[in-house]
Amino acid sequence: MSNGRRGKKSGVGLGPSNGSAAPRGIILIVVASVLGVLLLWKGIDGPTSDVASSSSSSPTTTVTETESGAEEGVEGEGGESDLLDITGDPTTTTTTTLFPPTPPAEVQVLVANGSGISGGAGTVTDMLIPKGYTTLPAANAILTGVSGIYFRTGMSQEARVIQEYLAPDYPNVLMQIPDGGLEVPDSTADRVEQADVVIILGSDGVILAE
Repeated sequence: MSNGRRGKKSGVGLGPSNGSAAPRGIILIVVASVLGVLLLWKGIDGPTSDVASSSSSSPTTTVTETESGAEEGVEGEGGESDLLDITGDPTTTTTTTLFPPTPPAEVQVLVANGSGISGGAGTVTDMLIPKGYTTLPAANAILTGVSGIYFRTGMSQEARVIQEYLAPDYPNVLMQIPDGGLEVPDSTADRVEQADVVIILGSDGVILAE
């Protein structure tokens, strides 16, 4: 009888012990799962932060390079555009201005003296001959106090070259021959008609001084 009671008490003691083991195992599994999830999340979060950091730094680097590239591009374009403008177009313009497309030998020039200085037209004509111009015989003009270098249509560049040689400080002496022609003595009218550029010497001494 005593053995039965002892066996019964032993059975009752083992029951509750086995019953509490199962919840504990479940709790351990849950804790392990949570820890695994946390570790996995941290593992994923670490590279993501690095990627985010590198991504955030990449635009900065890209922006810097873009700005540098833009500046270099601007300098390159500006420099090249400026060089092209300076060595190309202005040079062409300057060349056109200083060196007329028509050779001097094909430009007929008449010097008419209205200055009152004897032999003035001949003196200026002799100055133009070494430059290669085709000069007409020196002529007389009506006495005037204003000198002028008159040119026909299309001969402004050629006239400017002559002005820069004879009167470099007086660009205002350049004028186009008016439609009605120049007022000159009858003996000079025919030569005026032949000339591309007519130089009238006045007493102002702009082109010829005593």
